[in-house]
Amino acid sequence: MNLSCLLCYQASPAPVCHWCEDDIFFFDERLHGSNLLHYGPVAGHVKHSHYDALSVLGLHTWPMSSLVHQLKFTHSLTAGKVLSHWFVHKKRQCTLTVPHLLLPVPISAWRLATRHYNQAAVLSHQLSYTFGIPIDHQWARRQGLSVQHHLSRVARAENASRVFHLSASCIDHSIKALGHKKNGRDLTVAIVDDVLTTGVTVNTLSKQLKIRYPKITVQVWAAAFTPPPKSSLFQYA
Repeated sequence: MNLSCLLCYQASPAPVCHWCEDDIFFFDERLHGSNLLHYGPVAGHVKHSHYDALSVLGLHTWPMSSLVHQLKFTHSLTAGKVLSHWFVHKKRQCTLTVPHLLLPVPISAWRLATRHYNQAAVLSHQLSYTFGIPIDHQWARRQGLSVQHHLSRVARAENASRVFHLSASCIDHSIKALGHKKNGRDLTVAIVDDVLTTGVTVNTLSKQLKIRYPKITVQVWAAAFTPPPKSSLFQYA
């Protein structure tokens, strides 16, 4: 049965045709490394003082940005499945330490009520299913209705510190179930998000995690990175 491509709307046996997929910039471990905190064009533009490693699927430029937009704003779980499939494929090749726990970045209760799902959780579920990594959905909360993507870097930092908070038990139950020590020693977690722009949100959450669990190792996994204007990455996109 022929389907239409989610991006170019031409007939395609897959949700995204191979022509559109070929137009997407995917980070390549052989060129950019497994930990993008060691890759200047990314690390130089994201706040990362409190997490230890960063893994990103691709650039938040067209056509990847269209898929993310469909997942977030048009209730397209098909777009989410495509992104999840690509993310799983990338993680099979990743040489970073496999985390013990996935932590999807929370969205507000209002956003969850209107969207009916958390896009970071959608990505996390396929990763969890494929690699057998448990998810903790109750680890943190987001309060208020404000959005981050229209704010400056300074405003994002101030807003993130106000609206993101660890839950009362955070990952205590998961740590106990996994048999790790309460301070997080030898525990690696991955914060999962859809789009990384300035890194402020994940850095704020990582800081809170490390205050609570001083020995924890925090990775950040994101579907897409938004390059700043005039980034050298645009020459490849």
